[in-house]
Amino acid sequence: MPSAEPTRLTDDLWLAAHDGVKGARLIGDWPLGVGLATGLLAELIHGGFLELREGELFRAQDTAAALPSDPALRPVLVTMQAEEQTWPAPPAPVQVRATVHEEQWGPRAWERGAWPPPVQQETRHRRPGHPLNAWISYLAYDSRAEARVLDRLSRTGLVQREEHRRLFGGTTVRYVPFDSYASGTPANTITHAVQTGRALPWADVILAGLFLATGLHHHALATLSPYERSLLTQQIKTGLTDPVGSGIKAMLRELLHAADAAIGEAAMR
Repeated sequence: MPSAEPTRLTDDLWLAAHDGVKGARLIGDWPLGVGLATGLLAELIHGGFLELREGELFRAQDTAAALPSDPALRPVLVTMQAEEQTWPAPPAPVQVRATVHEEQWGPRAWERGAWPPPVQQETRHRRPGHPLNAWISYLAYDSRAEARVLDRLSRTGLVQREEHRRLFGGTTVRYVPFDSYASGTPANTITHAVQTGRALPWADVILAGLFLATGLHHHALATLSPYERSLLTQQIKTGLTDPVGSGIKAMLRELLHAADAAIGEAAMR
């Protein structure tokens, strides 16, 4: 059964990506958008609402009856569900005869009741999934992921809405962290854990990975020494390694790799 308990790693990423005093954004719009999109998908995967296999996202079968109540996560699954309604119906399985060797059956096999050979079901299709790269891009563009995260942060009071009048009329709206404590806590938590040798929980492992993928580590983890950064990198690798090579950790590792590639490809254009 998927867990509806909210996980705030994506909120922490948004807060860490903004200056707590001036409210200025510390990284570009695209890296932040990709990071937030990845964070939301990570929350859904860890909660059991999504699975990631070979670059495709699959909604868990029981989510139709148990969508998360989280205002940042529920719309993502609802949109996926709506998209699936437009997909064509999968073709029926094809019946094929099993391949047999004559020496096994013989020319008079029918007399022994061994003919015809058994019919096998050959499945020429599999359950379709949502392309991971397409969904990261979709959520990153037009601040879709950011809008979800800001809605959640606004409900908790961790961000403030500011309006500024323009010189020639009209107003602009921006959101800023409530204070420097709110924006600094996520990075300080990771920094302190690394410097004291404590293991990071899964959410902070993903958050640290997103710091590195988006380039935010240059600001958020600036106080770490090169040696401490190497310890953090190793802890991320260890924290996302499954003994059997599959499961949620493997999915989250694949998710981080996709985010890193999406940001890297954009930087090369």
